[in-house]
Amino acid sequence: MPSNARAGNLKDPDVADLFCKDDPEKLFADLREIGHGSFGAVYFVSRTNEVVAIKKMSYSGKQTNEKWQDIIKEVKFLQKLGHPNTIEYRGCYLKEHTAWVRPVSCWR
Repeated sequence: MPSNARAGNLKDPDVADLFCKDDPEKLFADLREIGHGSFGAVYFVSRTNEVVAIKKMSYSGKQTNEKWQDIIKEVKFLQKLGHPNTIEYRGCYLKEHTAWVRPVSCWR
């Protein structure tokens, strides 16, 4: 990994473009945890006329750079999805060493 690619570093424009600039805590309030796994926790939040799932993944602590690279890989993968039987990717936000991934279920 290049020296400027340490966790949370957005100096690379290709990496910076993967993330939304908004503060996720202002966009998504009253999160309720609905699941937890080894890679992060999934939360449910209801917004005006919309139900949103948020996956929060920390990239601090042990293996920080590896976690950061996993987040980048996941976001790039989600951006490529385009099938009606998968989730629709809506964005990823960064806040205090945590990535907030916002996929939306397209299942009917």
